[in-house]
Amino acid sequence: MKSPPRCATLWALLLALACPACQGPSPTRGASSGLARVDLTARPWFPPIVPQEGFSCAQQVGLYYLLSAERNRPRGPSAPREPLSPYQAYAILAESTVGGTHLTDGWILARETGVPLASDRPHGGRALMHGFAKYVRALHQRPADYEILPLRREADLAAVKDRLASGQLVACTFQVRGAKVLPHPPDGRLVTAWGRLGPGHSMVYAGYDEAIGYDCNRDGRLTNDRDITGDGQVTLADHEKGAFLVVNPWGPRWGQGGKAWALWREHALNPWPPAGEVATVRAAPETSPRLLLRLSLHLHERRGLVLSASDGTRHLEPLPFRSQSLPRSSPGSAGEAFGKMHRTGPKISSGPLANPSGGPLEMGLDVSALRGPRFQLRLATVGPPLLGTLQAASFVELDPSGRSLRETPVLGLPAALPAAGGTWSTAP
Repeated sequence: MKSPPRCATLWALLLALACPACQGPSPTRGASSGLARVDLTARPWFPPIVPQEGFSCAQQVGLYYLLSAERNRPRGPSAPREPLSPYQAYAILAESTVGGTHLTDGWILARETGVPLASDRPHGGRALMHGFAKYVRALHQRPADYEILPLRREADLAAVKDRLASGQLVACTFQVRGAKVLPHPPDGRLVTAWGRLGPGHSMVYAGYDEAIGYDCNRDGRLTNDRDITGDGQVTLADHEKGAFLVVNPWGPRWGQGGKAWALWREHALNPWPPAGEVATVRAAPETSPRLLLRLSLHLHERRGLVLSASDGTRHLEPLPFRSQSLPRSSPGSAGEAFGKMHRTGPKISSGPLANPSGGPLEMGLDVSALRGPRFQLRLATVGPPLLGTLQAASFVELDPSGRSLRETPVLGLPAALPAAGGTWSTAP
């Protein structure tokens, strides 16, 4: 066999040094991405595997794993920054402590509200985060956009493998009740089939291996080029070799340290619509908002509250206190079809707005689209009558580093909230 040209060898070395995602043991070459095996859990930017609280899997996957990794990945071998918390988004989106949420809803919410650091929102619960400074810090961590990728055909598989080979984590969603998880030495555990019952469960794809497989038709061979399903054609469903590395937000007690391999043929076999697609997210550059609405508000029931702010020319309803639907980024996406962000109606879950002591909750909402110099605040409801107190409100201008430059208070506060809402303004 001829040795590769010296220049090609040098070029490959330069690429490996330039791309932290490509560093690691000498890889073997594959067909699509160029790598036959990828394991991103060994990268310094991969978040620690921890168990989710409650039914927060979608936000654990989308915010704690994928968005945290995307923030840290450009740093390469440098010490990773603190991971992000999924629990503010879960409290806003979930209808109960055992309620599910949807992956894309969390990213859409985070584009406007940001994501708290894990230290600012370390645990779950129905209450929203309390403290203006925490909301300011959260707004430094946002997704730029997300993408839904189809995964039913071999051509789809190549694109997903390329994402993983480049160092980008991928989210998947399956029904898991009835899943078949088998020992697979020396690789740990192997999922030969996900479930066909129960609600969806979001998980992370953190790599793949083209050689790991399972003899599905019991013929003593592992093949990808034979029609083992009997439908008269060879498709992704006939692949006995090839598996994704799954990280389950159930934590280290699942699989082997929270990880297992899962045959990628399941994406072609599983009839559940969300099983036919996966998702990725891209982090936005860290920037400070220019203008924040600072609120101190107590409500017995937050669901149905619609909050709007204006400067006389521009008018906006910041999330999560918005009622109109948002456009879908992928009209054909099964996952987006389930999300509440794309439906008309309240985007926030049921529950009170109160601080841990029972008094008004302090929060900050990004209203940087407004210009002033005079601002107006309006509270209304599309649900139950408002019952509570608007303790204080102001518009806070920030410099690029996040320091307060000027704070303009809303007049006439504190005030008991009229049942149908009311309007308050800053000074002329």
